[in-house]
Amino acid sequence: MKLRLLALIALTTIACTLGVAADRGGFVFVATNHNNTLAPNQPANQVAMYLRAADGTLTLAGYFDTRGQGSGPSTRFAGDGLGSSHSVQLSQDHKWLFVTNAGSDTLSVFRVRSEPQPRLDLVYVQPSGDGSPGQRFPTSVTQFDKFVYVLNSADGGSITGFRLGGSGQLTPIPNSTRTLNANQSFPPDTLFNPSQLSFTPNGKQLVVTIKDGPRAGAVPGITPTGPGRVLVFDVDRDGFPSRAYQQTNLDNTGPFGFSFDSVGNLLVALFLGGPNLTGAAGSFQIDFVDRLVGITPNVPDTQLDTCWIENNGRYAYASNYASGTISSFLISGGVLTLLHAVAGTTDPGNNVQGSTPLDLRLSPDGSFLYNVLPGTGKVAGWRINLDGSLTKIGEYGGLPQTANGDSSPEERFGPGGSPAGIEVL
Repeated sequence: MKLRLLALIALTTIACTLGVAADRGGFVFVATNHNNTLAPNQPANQVAMYLRAADGTLTLAGYFDTRGQGSGPSTRFAGDGLGSSHSVQLSQDHKWLFVTNAGSDTLSVFRVRSEPQPRLDLVYVQPSGDGSPGQRFPTSVTQFDKFVYVLNSADGGSITGFRLGGSGQLTPIPNSTRTLNANQSFPPDTLFNPSQLSFTPNGKQLVVTIKDGPRAGAVPGITPTGPGRVLVFDVDRDGFPSRAYQQTNLDNTGPFGFSFDSVGNLLVALFLGGPNLTGAAGSFQIDFVDRLVGITPNVPDTQLDTCWIENNGRYAYASNYASGTISSFLISGGVLTLLHAVAGTTDPGNNVQGSTPLDLRLSPDGSFLYNVLPGTGKVAGWRINLDGSLTKIGEYGGLPQTANGDSSPEERFGPGGSPAGIEVL
């Protein structure tokens, strides 16, 4: 009894430290990223909604149409159709869910309802741009206050802003589109394309990562599209980004997904940051002229394709696409220290490329971690222990399983699903 009481006190202390209430369960949302242009009898892009119990277990509640097309599998990586992070994003008040539709160049807005029964109500579908080169293939979305911005990752790439109305409607912000000089194709090659767009925690900047691929000569036949870039725009009180961005080059380490720690430091997954094309993670401050200043700019984790990273203020977790694993890091004063190169594992399933873990998110209280597994069509869940270690809860089906092979058919948009984008409430 005494040990149980001490454990309860410890858990309460962690929750208070992270500034959240104890977890009582909620929901997990995953976009199927399905494209049915070659198979009209199948669904297009949908959101799979799971009920999340207080112990972290999941139960599939249903599917909700976005009225848009996903990308399906990409031609280079069957398991990674978008090559991005945060393609599914909750609003700060948890009232709205934003979902990108890369195959139809639109953004869907759902109202999140828990009563009388859990469901998503589609309230708005908004073009992510004018459909011209540079304003198509949306792959990441972010929101702060009344402003929503979307990342279009094909061609030259762009960001475009909208005002969020009280009923979930999106109104384009005139003259808010900014080009990125991303040097991409259409559809973009997921080895190179822009990866994530997010507001900083105070809403004063927008941050974009562009992978650009490995350095010239590192992989035969591969030419990088740039040096591996992080772009920072200032944002004024009316939601307009600065005309020019500040660019920090990361020496072709492959900046991909990112998150912010509890004091606003930028934590970035570097899928080419380690030796011999292995992965890493880095931590940075954004200085007063929007440049990235390295704190621990490169912490190798020995895994392959470290592409997504999220944190609860004390620990950070990164998913490794080709290794099928989760790596963990300690955060202390912005400094990242590798805890476990393999903190969590996934069931490889029957596909030759394995489970291909993609986007991951933490529960609002920071005690559970969830990860999208396109290779097996599942969502994996772990409990985060007090020492940062992970205890596997389970893997939960209900998602379309991606194509069996590292490359999908050479189609404009790969047929079928390639689940991408997860959000947790």
